[in-house]
Amino acid sequence: MNIFRAQDLMRLIERYMDEASVRKVYDAFLLAADAHDGVFRKDGITPYIAHPIEVAHILADLHLDADTLCAALLHDVLEDTHYQHADLSQPFGKAVADLVDGVTKLEKDEVLTTKHAVTIASYRKMMHAMTDDFRVVLIKLADRLHNMSTLDNMKPDARRRIADETFAKYIPLARRFGMNEIRRQLQQYAFKSLYPWRSQVLEHALETYLDAHEQEHETIVQQVTDTLTVSIPNVSVFMWDKNLFRMYEQCKREGMTFHQQCGLLEIRVLVRERNECYRALGILHELYRPRLGTLNDFIATPKGGYGFQALQTTVITSAHQSVRFQIQTRDMFQVAQYGLAAQWRYPDMRTTGKAEYTQAVLGRWLAQVKELESQADNPDEFYEDMQADLFHAEVYAYTPRGDVKDFPKGATLVDFAYAVHTQVGHHCISAKVDGMERPLHTRIPHMAVVEIITDPAASPQPSWLNFVVMGRAKSYIRTWLRLQTAEAQQSLGQERLISVLRGRGCDLTSLEPERLEVTLKASGYETIEALYQAIGRGDECSKLLSERLLGNLKGADTKQDTPLLIKGTTGLAIKFAACCLPLPPENILARQHQQHGLEIHRADCPHIHHLQQGDSLFSVAWAQDMVDKKFSAGIVIDVRDVRGMLHNITKSLADMDVNIEDLNITGAGQVKQDTLIIQVNDLEHLQEVMRQLKHIPNVLNVSRLTKKDSHEPHHHFHD
Repeated sequence: MNIFRAQDLMRLIERYMDEASVRKVYDAFLLAADAHDGVFRKDGITPYIAHPIEVAHILADLHLDADTLCAALLHDVLEDTHYQHADLSQPFGKAVADLVDGVTKLEKDEVLTTKHAVTIASYRKMMHAMTDDFRVVLIKLADRLHNMSTLDNMKPDARRRIADETFAKYIPLARRFGMNEIRRQLQQYAFKSLYPWRSQVLEHALETYLDAHEQEHETIVQQVTDTLTVSIPNVSVFMWDKNLFRMYEQCKREGMTFHQQCGLLEIRVLVRERNECYRALGILHELYRPRLGTLNDFIATPKGGYGFQALQTTVITSAHQSVRFQIQTRDMFQVAQYGLAAQWRYPDMRTTGKAEYTQAVLGRWLAQVKELESQADNPDEFYEDMQADLFHAEVYAYTPRGDVKDFPKGATLVDFAYAVHTQVGHHCISAKVDGMERPLHTRIPHMAVVEIITDPAASPQPSWLNFVVMGRAKSYIRTWLRLQTAEAQQSLGQERLISVLRGRGCDLTSLEPERLEVTLKASGYETIEALYQAIGRGDECSKLLSERLLGNLKGADTKQDTPLLIKGTTGLAIKFAACCLPLPPENILARQHQQHGLEIHRADCPHIHHLQQGDSLFSVAWAQDMVDKKFSAGIVIDVRDVRGMLHNITKSLADMDVNIEDLNITGAGQVKQDTLIIQVNDLEHLQEVMRQLKHIPNVLNVSRLTKKDSHEPHHHFHD
């Protein structure tokens, strides 16, 4: 029975494989059939081996190689049976065994204790394997496609969970690889599993509409065929099946009715040569009236990560029928359907250079995935970056040189900068959009020309993570900030240890090298720099370490602390507490904060008393040589609710050369409270600013922000 099930697969591969390769695939089938012998699918009737055979059949339709088909047949053997990696590598080779291992899911253990953790870790494992051999993803997509086609045997909650996972992980991967034939099928199966009633109703409505307009549509296809054939030999014209899920999504996203979606007829036109695409476009625009703004030339500027090419235009016929045409050569059409796998299904493409192009694009993307993985701190972070990277392009923009970049809707100018180059992103300060300067948080307009303005002294800002959307940008910003944090923690740790030692009449240079080495070894640190970083993070206590380093050194005073000098935040892991926002020359204290290093409070801050536990507080003082330093300060302005007050306040601050970091407006009735975070030099500067603001008409009072006033702003206003 099992051999009978494999006959169709073997007949298919015999058409394009040599005899030795066919035999290798058949041997893989025999091993898989033996390994899964006596095991059945969820329906309790179908032998389990039917699933690997169907997965291999999907890949054989793409004319993939013997190793890929062997791995497809064996893809569940490591996960579900007693076979090990060596049992597969010995008869079929290491490549096959590695492919199988790459698609094998992880199990729960002491580290991966939840299903979510297992799922994310398995995804990272698969993507890691893909960077070594991208055929891992092809097998996984085929595996998911067959599983989705047999979901009826699953319980409703399992069907919904698997459908959600398919939308989140596998459909974006299929799109990224350009395997749109598989992507469309996955969308249809997932849509039916997630919304069975909606999909059934919409499918019936679509069929009813198409049946009612069948004759009209066939007439248009025939008219287009007859007209094009006069000038272009061997042209193919055919209607394109609508994607029910895409129609549903567009109805939700764009507010279109389903009837409007049905009313757009989609037609494909296939020709032999590239220049015939443009000739066909001209003929169609003479035959029907084109709709302005609907022409896209993706032949001159290919889109997507796999080199999609086509001319797209929408026209209106004399009978008021809207028709969207997609014009391509046959090679372009095959790439549009099968993406990076098209070169196997259509070997003639390799002589046109198209295969080399898609391989080069694939190589760049795999390198980017490897980079994202190496920079991610954990599997969740990697998964988030990958999901952002596998976006559906909706916005296209150009560099000044004319290179096209594609982005998801909502991407910003910082995303554009990192898409150009990492260093451009790191040093960007603003951008010009169609010649007009715009701030970095601006969303990228569709089809705009974007020029990024950089400054070698500029660097990534933590606030960028609040608005960037692409995985590449997020990953590079986080990595840069982590490196700066590590350096800042090391600098802070060194300063703190020096400060404590100085209070005991000693310094680092006078310590015995042997004692320093013993202390490092006892603490588990290889270098003094690692020890500094641990102190800066709060993992080590500087006072206790100073005792270990000094030992019984005579004259060491163990009761005094020399205050750590604060010069701002440059070079040190320091955060000024939002509850009191201290300013020079106010008396200050510091406490250890796991994320920010030291958190600086005013000495009279009521909240600091809740923190006085053991060694958590540190003696700090303002340095004397603080030139051109700016500090955040909070003020609350009570104003009458009169038109133009916000403008008057911001203008007054601008005249005083005071920058506004944040602004929030609250209050009801005739009196409003404007809460501002501004940048000042010191306490005296703040007091002068407050005095000037009190002179503004309709300002009732100006006070310094205190904890009871402090809150996270809900609405920001930019004047």
